[in-house]
Amino acid sequence: MNWRKIFKPSAKLSIFTLVIGGAVFGAVAFYAGQTTLHATSTDEFCMTCHSNHSLQDEVLASAHGDNESGIVVNCRDCHLPREPFAYLQKKIAVSPDLWRFVTTPGFNTQEHLEEHRLEWAELTHDYLRSIDSSTCQACHARVYDDPPPENMSRMAVGMHTMNKNRDEAERETCIDCHKGVAHPYPEA
Repeated sequence: MNWRKIFKPSAKLSIFTLVIGGAVFGAVAFYAGQTTLHATSTDEFCMTCHSNHSLQDEVLASAHGDNESGIVVNCRDCHLPREPFAYLQKKIAVSPDLWRFVTTPGFNTQEHLEEHRLEWAELTHDYLRSIDSSTCQACHARVYDDPPPENMSRMAVGMHTMNKNRDEAERETCIDCHKGVAHPYPEA
């Protein structure tokens, strides 16, 4: 093996320089990508397009914003999965919404929200079903515990136990029973 070719394959740059340069560029690109992904997952960012909608007020008035424990749910808690690959997939899938915000007249109005609320609710429910409501279960993982959380009603314990004991193909996911928990579910 000719070490000279590895460290000096051309008159200008060695492979060593190219590898180090590539690693530095990759690290900077990764950091910039992560920073961008997280910056676009904040409530402040979401509200830039939804500032004239009632969505944030709806959450704050619901059990996800006004509860005994004092926990206030952020947009990302329900709308973005925690699993890294699913998170990236969802970010890519919703990126056209930025274009719609720029090109759709009246996008940032309550009237536009009400006109499309049923369609968007169904899309969200379909998505949550496709991920088995993993965003719900990230916070509500204890609903299937034995013994169940003490603040669950007997009926809720019975329903969750019955659902847990079903065959996997017949099991319901959170959103099948809990529609409208953060935003009012529109009448069809």
